[in-house]
Amino acid sequence: VIAKDALAFIVNNNNVDSLIRITDLKQMFLGGVTNWNQISKKNNAGKIQIVFDNNKSTNARYMLEKLRMTEFSSNCYSANSNEEVINHVEKNKNAIGIISVNWISENNDSISNNFLKRITVVGLTSELNPEGLQYYRPYAAYIKDESYPFIRDVYMISRETFAGLGSGFTSFIAGEKGQRVVLKAGLVPATMPVRVVEMKTKQIF
Repeated sequence: VIAKDALAFIVNNNNVDSLIRITDLKQMFLGGVTNWNQISKKNNAGKIQIVFDNNKSTNARYMLEKLRMTEFSSNCYSANSNEEVINHVEKNKNAIGIISVNWISENNDSISNNFLKRITVVGLTSELNPEGLQYYRPYAAYIKDESYPFIRDVYMISRETFAGLGSGFTSFIAGEKGQRVVLKAGLVPATMPVRVVEMKTKQIF
């Protein structure tokens, strides 16, 4: 394992619900929750529309495996890319999108910052306390300690049976410099500690 990745769930900036219990989120995919007013009585966004980057993508496969489903319900749609998911959610109040967190996690990247202005990132309850009042967004610390529920390990696999280029690159990625590259790519390094700093400012996303 060289890093941890996560799926981020995003909604339209005009959607009044950006905090969702994981039980309700799962029911969106399973067909038990089909309208936003089932999440909150004051939410008039209408019928829930779930948008993936692609129905054959790793994001889609992860959700199928996570929820132990064989196929998605009729309210699930696919776009052509993570960027198209963001574009769709920005334009449709009833949509909830699923993207890889690295698209929005690099604070020094102008593209990520632009995306964050256009949508709202959903906070979720943890799987250990699904009905609790603590919500977690896919920040590095919550991915690292697995408070955020939709995370996945990133592996590097080498088929070499000897110490060669592959094993050397693996050693580099697992080392300090390589883990900084991982961090810059918007993933959470597997072998570097994550600092948690409490600041009295607005949330990042």
